[in-house]
Amino acid sequence: MTITELNRKQTAYKNKMKKIEQFVNSFQYVDETKDYIELTSKLNSINDILKELDNLQNDYCSLPDKVELNNSLEILSDMEEDAEKFKVSILVFLSKYEEQKTENAKSSPKSHIKLPDLPLPTFSGKFQEFENFKTQFMSVIGNNDSLNESQKLMYLKSALKNEAALIQSDQDNFDSLIKALENRYENKRALVDIHIAGILSINKLHNENPTQIRSLIDTVRNHMRSLKNLKLESNSLSDAIILHVLNNKIDKESQRLFQLSLTTTQVPSLQDFLSFLEVRCIQLESVIKSDFAEKSIPIKNKSSSGVNNSRWKSFLTKDKNKTSTAVESNPNQGQKACVICNQFKKHSVYNCEMFLNRSSLERYELCKKHNICTNCLNFHPSKSCTSKSRCQICSSFHNTKLHRDKTDVSIPSTAEAFIDTAPKVNSEQCFALRSTDKKNSKPMKYLMSTAVAYVNGMPVRIILDSASEINFISSDCAISLGLKRNRIHSSVSGINGLAQDIKYETNATISNKDNSFNESLKFMVVPKISSVTPSCNLDISKLSLPKHIKLADPSFHKPANISMLLGAQVFFKIIKADQIKINDSITLQNSVFNYIVTGGLPTADDKLHCFLLSEQEGLENLIPKFWQLESLEDESLNLNSQTKLCEDHFVNNHRRDQTGHYIVQMAFLKEPSCLGESKQTAIRRLNSLWRKLEANPNLQQLYRNFIHEYLAMGHMEQVFEVSEPTVAYYMPHHGVLRPDSKSTPLRTVFDASCATSTGESLNSILANGGVIQDELFAILLRFRKNRIGLISDIKKMFRMIFIDESQRDLLRIVWKESIDDSIKTYKMNRVVYGTTCAPYLAQRVLKQLVMDDGHNYPLAASAVSSDMYMDDLLTGAADIYSAKQLKEQLIALFRGGGMQLHKWSSNCKELLANSEVSDGDVSLTIPDETKALGLLWRPQKDSLAFSVSANVDTCESSKITKRSVLSTTARIFDPLGLISPVVTKAKLLMQELWRLKLDWNDSLPIQLESQWKRFVTFLSTINTLNIPRYIFLDNALK
Repeated sequence: MTITELNRKQTAYKNKMKKIEQFVNSFQYVDETKDYIELTSKLNSINDILKELDNLQNDYCSLPDKVELNNSLEILSDMEEDAEKFKVSILVFLSKYEEQKTENAKSSPKSHIKLPDLPLPTFSGKFQEFENFKTQFMSVIGNNDSLNESQKLMYLKSALKNEAALIQSDQDNFDSLIKALENRYENKRALVDIHIAGILSINKLHNENPTQIRSLIDTVRNHMRSLKNLKLESNSLSDAIILHVLNNKIDKESQRLFQLSLTTTQVPSLQDFLSFLEVRCIQLESVIKSDFAEKSIPIKNKSSSGVNNSRWKSFLTKDKNKTSTAVESNPNQGQKACVICNQFKKHSVYNCEMFLNRSSLERYELCKKHNICTNCLNFHPSKSCTSKSRCQICSSFHNTKLHRDKTDVSIPSTAEAFIDTAPKVNSEQCFALRSTDKKNSKPMKYLMSTAVAYVNGMPVRIILDSASEINFISSDCAISLGLKRNRIHSSVSGINGLAQDIKYETNATISNKDNSFNESLKFMVVPKISSVTPSCNLDISKLSLPKHIKLADPSFHKPANISMLLGAQVFFKIIKADQIKINDSITLQNSVFNYIVTGGLPTADDKLHCFLLSEQEGLENLIPKFWQLESLEDESLNLNSQTKLCEDHFVNNHRRDQTGHYIVQMAFLKEPSCLGESKQTAIRRLNSLWRKLEANPNLQQLYRNFIHEYLAMGHMEQVFEVSEPTVAYYMPHHGVLRPDSKSTPLRTVFDASCATSTGESLNSILANGGVIQDELFAILLRFRKNRIGLISDIKKMFRMIFIDESQRDLLRIVWKESIDDSIKTYKMNRVVYGTTCAPYLAQRVLKQLVMDDGHNYPLAASAVSSDMYMDDLLTGAADIYSAKQLKEQLIALFRGGGMQLHKWSSNCKELLANSEVSDGDVSLTIPDETKALGLLWRPQKDSLAFSVSANVDTCESSKITKRSVLSTTARIFDPLGLISPVVTKAKLLMQELWRLKLDWNDSLPIQLESQWKRFVTFLSTINTLNIPRYIFLDNALK
């Protein structure tokens, strides 16, 4: 530094000293807390200035001897004296507060109350909980001078649970472990993602429930407060976005009332919305209390005062002799429930959502059941209907909502409406039923088979149900256990066919307390499995249970939530043989969780419960794929344990050989020793495969070539050992012909999901690291920003990555050269497509290649990091020179990792002229068109195009069904939204078909059939579109 720069720093410190001097001279005692904080802050500032002045003096002294310093050093000395003087003054001020505290402590009487011991805070690895844990732990242990470093480390390790307990530090001491935790969990970006995801993933409220609304308010405020602590302030735009999200989460009535509460056109703030919800909670709670007070009045008193008490009866029961079913309800004063959906909403049958969601035949049955006119849908007999309206589809005397195609069971006309018909048997597969009967005698409360199981060491309350084919877990339980949720599209239906969409599934391992039983199961995630079970406290004082018996659920008689339902898949593994009969109504059934209490107990509560669900599977699950393409899902917000497991496992176990190839290991959720015998299944599948190969000589030759190539390239090797290894897994395999592929007309698929004799497969125990590359939409969008486009892919990408030798026995196959030849055993040396971990390992190797060698090839490193989609590369550059450099770096980078890029395409002929053509798949001319991640790229015109298959002739001659409509619409692939109007039209048609509840093979109504034919005729013209790929103008004027 020069003398001028040092003098400027000296002047800056001098100005700070003047401010401190003004504070000391003007200081007066006003507010004890505020004064103490200000004095402490100023004292810290003086200490900092003294340190800086000392450093400044050293800087002065380091200047050359010829520089004159006398004046500067003199000023510096005066400043140090002033600073010391101000420090003494502030310490005097502070001493008065210390004296006051000492006097207060002496004068205050000692408390003789023994306070409970404070438990140490614990941390299980959730990002959002680390800050609170760190603050509490440091105040109790970390800053406790009476503890040495070893004791602090011991306390810290005991406070870490689950995933957090696996964190390793560089050194085995307290400070190093705290630092390792901070490096892992003080991740601002991850915390922001978690809190935003927490707001976006709030469950939708379907009912006016004050408890759920208040929970929504608390959740939002908690996440907003946490974001504010991360220095992210809200503004009018963020408020508007969050308000829009939350408004769609609350029930429809609350949405309506909120809109009515707005008196101006100004955009309301988030605080206005939350304040409205607070008031809404108070109102609803008041209404509930009022209803409860009225219900608690004895009915006979109501009757005596002339009040009709019929409204207190369940609106689900019309006939006293019939058993009341299903759902508990609270009557709403002054409103009449819809007989279809049992909701206290003002709507006609014609507009009832439950009615519209049924099939035509089910709607007709509902009309018959509730004496609804089948012509006008009003409450009078069909014979006396005066409406002249007819069905708009077939012109018969029934409502259009009840129309069915003539190929199916017909709907009776008005004249036939009173002929009784047999009830239709639902084709859905029933999986669970629990019900109680209301008898004239004292009501009995029948106990559900509840138990306490353990998941990840945490206790959860479960119901055992042998009639269920599916296992369920509540969403709250899945979140609290930190389970990875996978998006699915399924549906379950309850009593009367009331449907419930299932959006997620998860996997979890359940065990008993001593871990002598554990089972990995798949669960469907539902918002709630049932209401609290039992619904009221049961009196067990007269129940003589053996003292030596341990119960599976010690609190079976107390109302509590159910977190899981275990079905038939595991039910009989849980139940043991012996039973203990307590009395005529109670029996203890032994299980792996100890004894389950079954039977009934007398109760004053006469509420009845029913649990009936069924899974709707089949072709309905195909349609979400059509809608899913335009949905932007951010599953990366859920930091799942499998992703972290795979990442840590890869980092610790990958290596490279002398040729640059990567050698990796598969990560397991379970020990491979749990795999059973699999060779016999593989042999049976091989014999079945050979019967197909014998019937198709062309396929047989292709298959032989594939096996021979695998062996010649060293990607697998024959096993000559006679004895089987301790742990081995054999993968069945089969071939898929791809006539449209010139390079790989046959794709061989290895089935690593084939179950062994224990029920486990290789894929079921492998960890899945998920997708770590960018989204398809982003890659295609960036591809359109480059003036020079460049496409390639990695040749045999999976097979360029070695599997560690210790794991190759888990990748065995069997093969024979002819149908009568002896069977030989082989094991794979490379990553195998068909295994769960293969995509992740391939993507992670590319990432590691960039980390290892990318500094030598910066252009290639950037392209591989952002422009790769699995093994496909879509990239480019602004000019030819940059594109050539990019291509050269890409070839060199992948060659260093033992990989080769091929199938080059570009809109620049000079780039193709330099391509490696050893594999014979590169043309020296610009191709007419090439595939680009589902789209067609025509490099000569540099345009994007579509290839939609729509057979107009078949449409004209064949029967048009819901199935054929879906088959055609599913072929429309538009990841960039370039033909959104067309896709929207297709979606509207599908939406209308869903609303009509047609079966898959039902013919379309005449009106829709005409629309569809016009649409298919138009669809073929999409293939003539040429949309410019490059979206910028080179000579654009700003």
